[in-house]
Amino acid sequence: MSIENIVFDKEELYFVIQIKNNSTLDYDLNFLNLSIEIRQEGKRKSLQRLYQEPIYKHNLPSKIKESETVRFVYVMPKFSLSNNRRAILELNEKDGERSIKLKISHKYVNNPN
Repeated sequence: MSIENIVFDKEELYFVIQIKNNSTLDYDLNFLNLSIEIRQEGKRKSLQRLYQEPIYKHNLPSKIKESETVRFVYVMPKFSLSNNRRAILELNEKDGERSIKLKISHKYVNNPN
């Protein structure tokens, strides 16, 4: 899973996401979530995740066949991240145990194309 591009337009961020299934099994998509992770440093370290609801999902597949690559777009309300925050893209398999997490740096989100 990778982020091909993040595009800013008016009040929205467009996340162009690519997923390649290298497995010999089909991947049935359960959910794909984008959340903001807040990290507290220092003596009392803590971690908090805030789920972000997409405005629109374009071409989101329900199944990714073996050796197939899919591209789709998640449209999110505009946001920016401070140094102690990052975006997390989490992909989960339906009726399976495969799960993928992609951590996206605040620098990449704050400087879209």
